Amino acid sequence: MTGYPSFSHFVASDPELFIFRSFKSLSSRNLLHLQSALLEIENELEELDKEEADRAQTDLDAQMSIQCWEVFSARAKDGDAREARKMDLVRRLQEATKEYQDALIRQNQVMKLPAPDERVFRVFKGWFESEQPFIGDGSKLLKQQQEHGQDFIALSPTSTDSDFLTRSLQSFVGWYSSGMRHETTIQIKYYSARHVSRLVTIITVLAASLVIEAAVVILFLMKNEALRLVMIAVFTSIFAASLAVMTDGRRTDIILATAACAAVLVAFVAQS
Repeated sequence: MTGYPSFSHFVASDPELFIFRSFKSLSSRNLLHLQSALLEIENELEELDKEEADRAQTDLDAQMSIQCWEVFSARAKDGDAREARKMDLVRRLQEATKEYQDALIRQNQVMKLPAPDERVFRVFKGWFESEQPFIGDGSKLLKQQQEHGQDFIALSPTSTDSDFLTRSLQSFVGWYSSGMRHETTIQIKYYSARHVSRLVTIITVLAASLVIEAAVVILFLMKNEALRLVMIAVFTSIFAASLAVMTDGRRTDIILATAACAAVLVAFVAQS
């Protein structure tokens, strides 16, 4: 089955694939129209205010209407043409202001959503182009992207891990593993970043523990004090390099972890 059922099934297969158009151009146009509507109301109110200010100099009722909402409301209900017109303008102002401010808040929230990860978007684009689930205007989803630039957002963005090991594993599984394939589009393979992240965590923890364990064993077997100091420097450097390659930690975090590793090895040598 193709069409919306197949496309929705594909998108729902992983949160990372919840990728949609943000319609930035249309959204900005909508805000501009709402802004223009408010500008029109603002100008009309300013004109009415000037007229009423002139009338208030000689008309006590006009003066009261300017200063008292109850008088203004009552005169508008009684059919006073000027006050009824102004009341209608006030109602329009309330509706337009609410719609404009709601649109601003919603647009602010949409703009905080990140663009999709390039790897995930390639899968999304490849599936859409190969399956062609829609006809009519729906089929122009990606063609319009070429005209409007990067107009897609991810509702569940990929983890921001950018370390060398993560990138390498993503490339490895893309080339050598079977991956999750679509039933009819076998060339489309998708790998969840969450699974890769779990694998990276396991490898990182194992590698760090193996470095320390190997250092302890070698230092235990080695009796020459000078060589022991050299091996501490070597294993500390290996530990720091592995953290730099396999994690996206900040430099300060890596330095602190390396210092802790060196302290453990020095304490072990001192006790032995």
